[in-house]
Amino acid sequence: MPKLTLVLDRKPVQVYEFDQPVIRIGRGESMDVLIDNVSVSRRQAEMREENGAWMLRDLGSSNGTFLNGHRLTADQALRPGDEISFGKFSILFERTLAEPVSVEAPPRGSAEAGGTLHLRPEEIERLQRGAAQKRHAQLQWEAGGERGTYYLEGAGALVGRTELCDLRVPTGGPRQHVLLLRGASGFEVRNLARWRRMRVSGQVTGRALLKSGDTIEISGLRLTFMDEVR
Repeated sequence: MPKLTLVLDRKPVQVYEFDQPVIRIGRGESMDVLIDNVSVSRRQAEMREENGAWMLRDLGSSNGTFLNGHRLTADQALRPGDEISFGKFSILFERTLAEPVSVEAPPRGSAEAGGTLHLRPEEIERLQRGAAQKRHAQLQWEAGGERGTYYLEGAGALVGRTELCDLRVPTGGPRQHVLLLRGASGFEVRNLARWRRMRVSGQVTGRALLKSGDTIEISGLRLTFMDEVR
């Protein structure tokens, strides 16, 4: 049974998983994918399983239903990765993002009728890359009045102010005194500074195995470690 990703104005809104042979989309209360927005008809479209394949049909909507940028004039077979669009909304058929997106109701009446928006292939890829990146372990850093996020994609990272550092922070942090290493049990942080104390979640230590949410503080630098989503 298919997975559907609802996208509004190029931003993912919700992921659906259905276990039924007919899926109806529209603004009406009886619809399976309910989108309470004026750019969507009460009965917009339906997907129906027929002989092992999924077919898409427009249900006489006011502004039309589009498949990969082409307006439907007859039933069309769906393939994984297809984009179904109407108004400001798109539904990606069997092409979900790398992680579940936040489940929010689409805004009521926030889009005007007409002017169907289509996602370009590179925009769909960008959404997928952004969601995949959020799965990686990361450091949210603060130093010298600035802040940012660093994604831990390799075996580890050296943090400090010099060119040798993987994560370079502004004045206020150590030169190159904090090392994070990925091991079999997760990420470990080590203090490489001889004269500077490091605190991990408030405790002075020279090294510690990190868990999601731990804070690392040393010499004006504050790091918050967030583990990867599995």
